[in-house]
Amino acid sequence: IRQMKSQKHTLVGLRDYVLLLLLVHTGMRLIEIRTIRLEDIEKSGKDFIVWIRGKGRSGKDAFVVIMEDIYVAMQEYLTARSNRGETLEPTSLLIVAHGTNTDNNYKKKMPLSTPSISRMIRLCMVKAGIKTKRISAHSLRHTFGVMAIKAGASLYEVQLAMRHSSSNTTQIYTADIEQMKRMEASPENKVFDILKNIT
Repeated sequence: IRQMKSQKHTLVGLRDYVLLLLLVHTGMRLIEIRTIRLEDIEKSGKDFIVWIRGKGRSGKDAFVVIMEDIYVAMQEYLTARSNRGETLEPTSLLIVAHGTNTDNNYKKKMPLSTPSISRMIRLCMVKAGIKTKRISAHSLRHTFGVMAIKAGASLYEVQLAMRHSSSNTTQIYTADIEQMKRMEASPENKVFDILKNIT
């Protein structure tokens, strides 16, 4: 995210920064992010909520909470689009494709495809030095779940936040945390250190 923040001087950089913030801070699915319209964003107390269509739902009856910093980043991106001549309306998409052509018709902005978002996120990760086949855009959703549990959220709270229909799905994240603890504890290294000092 820190690296993306430094690339915010371009329209695409601003968009990608917002996209990354949403993925890491909310655990949203790519399909949910690509369909957010400006009318779906509301103030709620000190934070904001984004109404989304849950997996397999017909209407936008689920929501995620976003902090003010993310909302500010969204506004920077939307201001940049407006400055480029785009007419923003309540039904305008939050995340859109920005072509490289010189066409000045900014009114018909198309949503980014899910594969395009995946490619962009993978490229961001490579630039950040994360080079493994196991990392994908969906990994950021997974990261949100693990971090939420490590921060003290209950399994039920994380299940609600991630819109899992079954708690079994959410329990995958606790298994990952156990693996992390296992790596940190590493009895093998402790035994190695003892034996190394003996020989």
